[in-house]
Amino acid sequence: MTYLAIRFSLEFVVVVLGISFSFWVNEWSEEREAIRQRTTDAAELVDDLIIDGSRIDRVLGAIQQGKINTSRIMRNHRLMREGVLDYAAFADSLYTIGYAYRPATFFMNDGTYKSLINNARLQGFSSEHQRQIKGYYEYVFKRVDDHNELVDDIGFNYPINHHPMTLLTEEDYFGESTGKELCERSTAIAYLMIPEVRRSYEDIQFYNATIALRNRVFVHEDQIALFNDMRLALIDRLVELTQSIPE
Repeated sequence: MTYLAIRFSLEFVVVVLGISFSFWVNEWSEEREAIRQRTTDAAELVDDLIIDGSRIDRVLGAIQQGKINTSRIMRNHRLMREGVLDYAAFADSLYTIGYAYRPATFFMNDGTYKSLINNARLQGFSSEHQRQIKGYYEYVFKRVDDHNELVDDIGFNYPINHHPMTLLTEEDYFGESTGKELCERSTAIAYLMIPEVRRSYEDIQFYNATIALRNRVFVHEDQIALFNDMRLALIDRLVELTQSIPE
């Protein structure tokens, strides 16, 4: 009886150890797979954020040009009002400057984030990483549409209501198309010299509208800079997760 008891006890212990080992191996394997999946997801998020960076660079380039152009328009208008520039020189400067500001809006690349949400894989990240990921995508997403609409509105309304020369084409003026975005200089100057047009460009309202446009460009820059700071901080955190990929 003692022999059988010992034998059965040993067999029981072996079975229990075997089952425990099997559970441990499965758990270890699942954990490695979870780490591998999280690493892949982090790398794909970083790729999306890099694409966001290239889009932000394009927007910031347009913003910088808009700041330069609106500043030149305001300066020349001020010099015209002070008598330093005559209207003909001011009109010529408007053609040289061209577009005051070409609205450039930011649209984030959130394909990977949406996939993580839909497949519940975001839960594979730590709570701190989840907070930062959601902080970027949810914060930016909720503000991008409204902000872009404001930028587009003032960017498109300014030329329509205050600076229509930039919309003028040869086809509009002569029924011919040169294939250029801006009409020929002579055509623009001839348009700007029309008495009614001249009065609108000499008026202080044109200057005030340019101030409003310039202010919106600066606000746009601040908002995009905030988005970019959040993007860079998130990249730094996610890159940490891509450094150690399990074999």
